[in-house]
Amino acid sequence: MKKTVVSLLAILLSISMFAQKANFKGFELYGTAATGMFGTNYWPTSGSQFNGPGLRVGIGGGFFITPHWGITTGINLSTYSAFSSIKAGTSYSYTTYDSDGLPYTENIKVDSKIKEQDIMYRIEFPFLLNYRYYLPSGNALYAAGGITISLPMAGYYHASQGTFTTTGKYEDLNATLSNMPWLGFTSTDISGAHGMIPSNKSYNASFELGYLHRLKKTTYLTLGVFGDYGLKDLRRTVGASYLIYPSSQYIGIPNSGTISFNRLMSFGVKAAWHLNISGEPMPKGKKKTYEQPQKSVDPPSFNHTKGGHQRTGK
Repeated sequence: MKKTVVSLLAILLSISMFAQKANFKGFELYGTAATGMFGTNYWPTSGSQFNGPGLRVGIGGGFFITPHWGITTGINLSTYSAFSSIKAGTSYSYTTYDSDGLPYTENIKVDSKIKEQDIMYRIEFPFLLNYRYYLPSGNALYAAGGITISLPMAGYYHASQGTFTTTGKYEDLNATLSNMPWLGFTSTDISGAHGMIPSNKSYNASFELGYLHRLKKTTYLTLGVFGDYGLKDLRRTVGASYLIYPSSQYIGIPNSGTISFNRLMSFGVKAAWHLNISGEPMPKGKKKTYEQPQKSVDPPSFNHTKGGHQRTGK
């Protein structure tokens, strides 16, 4: 029984010593890649939307005060996408003025469903608090949370299909204008219509959960899941911006008043390669020692006596 207990204690001690050697602290660098759902999250009236796939790559660094607690930051390039539509039968109307300054009501009716794809490119700066729980194997589980600042680089919309008909009505004259292409009162196919999507800076709530796998003495790999949600509306113009303007100008769903908000949202899987540049910490109580080189001393000659006199025979 005593031998069994002693053996178990020896095994646990060796495991704990190995796990302690795997702990990392100090400065580190990393490169990361992630994929999953990266969406510009909005919902149009009289339509639908779903978020699309995206990609994120980045580099960064961090500092771990202890092997368990640290902060990380970096710079990421991310792509966000969305697919949206406006259903057939949707109508819009607004008052405008003709070239003579007379007011009239322009009526727009969607004849066939409008389909649109959106994409945004953004540069992002995460600031995360990290915690690592080391396992007996020397690997670890980790969790991180914080804020990511997301800045716009570019954004584009592209309509893949859709037709609408425009008519005009002069209330004072009780006259309706239709089938007059030279005045813009006609049916229009917007397939291929495209343009830019201006957007604002965003602050995203961010989290990560994953597994740390040690590769070598100062390098390791992390695999995990992540999630981000925008805390700020991306829209530059808030209010009654029409989806289709006079002369059949289509401006894209994210730019129009058909949506009430537009926020970034993403979740997926990520991998990162880390390099600890502070080296592995020394165990407590041990210090580095340096051996001093010793001078070589020739052995005394048997041909000489003490005092340097040579012995002679009788």
